[in-house]
Amino acid sequence: MKFAWYVGLMVLTLTGCASTGSNKSADEKASQTVLTGPPLGIPMASSKHLVLNMTGSPEVTAAKDWPKFQEEWRANFSEYAKSDGVTFEVQSGEAHATGAPGTLIKVYVNDYRFVGIGSRVMFGVMTGNAYIDAKASYCDLTDGKEIGVRAYNTSSTAWAGVFAKMTPQQVDAIGSQVFAELKSAK
Repeated sequence: MKFAWYVGLMVLTLTGCASTGSNKSADEKASQTVLTGPPLGIPMASSKHLVLNMTGSPEVTAAKDWPKFQEEWRANFSEYAKSDGVTFEVQSGEAHATGAPGTLIKVYVNDYRFVGIGSRVMFGVMTGNAYIDAKASYCDLTDGKEIGVRAYNTSSTAWAGVFAKMTPQQVDAIGSQVFAELKSAK
């Protein structure tokens, strides 16, 4: 009897409850990225080289998982760059133009909560929600002139179960949109 109760509790914990009364699928609710406005109009000459610079509030950059969070962005953007034929690098310190053709994306992270996929699978709804609240300024790498700004806001819900979009999938959704901007260059 105790074993059946324990198994039932584990199943509920790992899968969560996905009923919310909304017509959106759990996947749609779990990760929402906000992309505002038409394509930025990145110049064609700037679309083949991307430089990522990440900063945030003192509380954000002092978080113990900040380096892990930054690495998630670096690894994800590297994969997109490889598949799209874009050279990619990460710029540390103060964001600055280099004089070379390309796009500098200055990401300011207002807040985030890092939840890995492994944690989600192991602990289910007890891991809580992952989210990213960031603003990205796209600038011409040659002279630093701003091309445009995007707000990227993602979130998950613990009640979507083990299939909720955690930080790696949320960074992937943002990366997809960043590289879509580069592909729409004129």
